[in-house]
Amino acid sequence: MGGVVIILGPNIKYAYKEYWDFFDHYIPLTEKCLAEILKIIGFKIEKIIPRFLAYTVKSNIPKNTCLIKLYLRMLFIWKIMEKQMLIFARKP
Repeated sequence: MGGVVIILGPNIKYAYKEYWDFFDHYIPLTEKCLAEILKIIGFKIEKIIPRFLAYTVKSNIPKNTCLIKLYLRMLFIWKIMEKQMLIFARKP
């Protein structure tokens, strides 16, 4: 029986200052350590994006469909500003 897992979360490599501001962030995680854990428990990593979203969604930037679509096309911004990772894995 297989399955798919999608993980989105803060990457301590890029959010090292803000990471500890939340009570449930007590284990430092990066995309590499999560990929290692997933492989150990039998998942095949399909895609890793080390920097995908901003650390928080609390901002003054308006949220609408057009802006989201534009953001998803602007890969260069992800590499500069973003602090959350996105991982896709599948269990055969």
